[in-house]
Amino acid sequence: LRFFAITLLLIASSLLARAANSPTLPSPWKSQDIGDVTVAGSANAEKGVFTLNGTRDIWGANDGCHFAWQTLTGDGAITARVLSVEQTQNHAKGGLSIRESLKSGSRHATMVVTPTDGAQFLSRIKANELTTSQKTGLNKGVMPYWLKLERIGNQFTGYESTDGKDWIQTGTIALKLP
Repeated sequence: LRFFAITLLLIASSLLARAANSPTLPSPWKSQDIGDVTVAGSANAEKGVFTLNGTRDIWGANDGCHFAWQTLTGDGAITARVLSVEQTQNHAKGGLSIRESLKSGSRHATMVVTPTDGAQFLSRIKANELTTSQKTGLNKGVMPYWLKLERIGNQFTGYESTDGKDWIQTGTIALKLP
């Protein structure tokens, strides 16, 4: 299984983005916490704007976050306009992820934006091992900000944009997912 997701990470961060199903999300979207979280997260959608709240982080070897997701079969891309991420810690982040599973240490390719570091392409190529980061260093703390995550075969590529029209590649990785 592969999962598209709008993710929200870190202590009480908030993300507004386009794209997400718990009782207040449109089908086929679902949401849930992944891994060990400090406080249960939530997700809802109203008039095409999705709001996620969650705690912890996607980083290190095990993730703890709130995840809105749907299954992806084969190639695909997802784009989000991130309106805001609450600066609750230095690396509070929100964005998009394609994961091997909903387990906390699963392999993933993730495109996020943070108020401190700007956009980052995160990846974990082996389950339960460390996450790595690629970034351009552009537009740190600028919101709203556009993110795109694309899968073509085993190639995952993250992009960032200030306007949703002109895209800059942030990072890429070859990752064989089932």
